Amino acid sequence: MTQGSKMEVIKEIIKIIEYYLKIVGKELERFQIQVLAGDLYKKFRTDTLEDIILFFMMIRNEELGKIGYYDTFRDKIIAYVEPFMQYKSEQREKLIKIKNRKFKTSNETMSEEAYAKFTELQKLIKNPVQKRSETFSINSILKSVDNYLEHLPENCKKLSDSDLKFEIRRTEFNNKAAYEILLQEQQRRKDENLSKKKKKKDG
Repeated sequence: MTQGSKMEVIKEIIKIIEYYLKIVGKELERFQIQVLAGDLYKKFRTDTLEDIILFFMMIRNEELGKIGYYDTFRDKIIAYVEPFMQYKSEQREKLIKIKNRKFKTSNETMSEEAYAKFTELQKLIKNPVQKRSETFSINSILKSVDNYLEHLPENCKKLSDSDLKFEIRRTEFNNKAAYEILLQEQQRRKDENLSKKKKKKDG
């Protein structure tokens, strides 16, 4: 994990854990949080802080399956690491398959803009994020996600049909909220096209 020194990163992991505990209404002693943060630092050594945020989001949304009984909260959280890494591996494979498709020779040609978005997404999944000049914060990540979803209903209207299909495939497994919004836009276009065809036929 290359988003700062070890202590700086662990401090941010502690903030993520505290935020998660606040959401689920659970309390831990300070030393328990610190121990868990240290363990997660080791487990996510080649990953990013964004991965840890996604990790806790998926635990909260029960997207990593059911975990058996564990004596401590720490053991339960650590038990979710393996299924999360498996999830990431599966997503990486799916993205590679999408990339390897010959879009230019199919009916769904990928625009340069869509391919650039895909390439950037693949880099985020495959490689750790390099240290940034600005300080990482949970709020900045959450605000970024919220801002994306808030403007997506309007922004997706500007996408070409092929780009819209690409975004639907891209978000199907890693952003359910965005996926639903994009599907609604796709359905809106289908309904609109049917309406136009009907008017043309009646006219």
